[in-house]
Amino acid sequence: MEVYNKNRDKNNSMHDEIREQNAKLKDAPLKEKLAYFNEYYLKTTLVVLAILLLVGSIAYSMLTAPSDTAFAAFFYNTTGKPSGTELLDGFVSHLGIDTKEHDAYIDDSMYYTPDSTDMNTFMALEKTMAVISTGELDVVAGDEGTFDYFARTECLYDLTTVLPGDLLAKFEDKLYYAKYGEAEILTPVGVYVDDAPKLGQSTYYTGTKPVLGFIVNTKNLDNAIEFLRYIYMENE
Repeated sequence: MEVYNKNRDKNNSMHDEIREQNAKLKDAPLKEKLAYFNEYYLKTTLVVLAILLLVGSIAYSMLTAPSDTAFAAFFYNTTGKPSGTELLDGFVSHLGIDTKEHDAYIDDSMYYTPDSTDMNTFMALEKTMAVISTGELDVVAGDEGTFDYFARTECLYDLTTVLPGDLLAKFEDKLYYAKYGEAEILTPVGVYVDDAPKLGQSTYYTGTKPVLGFIVNTKNLDNAIEFLRYIYMENE
């Protein structure tokens, strides 16, 4: 028994129209084919490509994340031009990390601008969240706008709960506060490190006031805290 579909005639009409259009385009000039594609398929194609790029980026970050990372930092919105890896090399030596067994890195390729629709910004944030989800990211540094974003995602430590007393006293006047949690209580989630000698020598940030904080699910909190201490050492 055939079931009547009240949309059948409409659907058939749509299919007939598509076949008719394809028949017309078959021998049409390339210019007309491109115009037809731009009008009917371009937006959908761009959306699909964006989704594939995003999924691929996240998968790549997840698959290539080191299985045993002793220290990992993302430096957002760097304004200088660091030459070499002196900061990381010095810190690795300071901690005595065996780089044959443990990975350590500073990624300074990240950029974030509030309300940006730039694909690079979007992919940088997605990569960061993917690495955070694995517990592999320890430190994030950047400008105030960057910290406002991460504070809203509640992925930064309240520094009063993790910093030793001497460092809390040292940075008492340099703490960066953000509204945190459902109650939006002002919470110190970062430290202004624009006067850190080793960070200045590395020239990651020039002419700006970078803020540094710790990721709340870091597996290497002690190393993250030691990095903050290290960048203020002048004689090592």
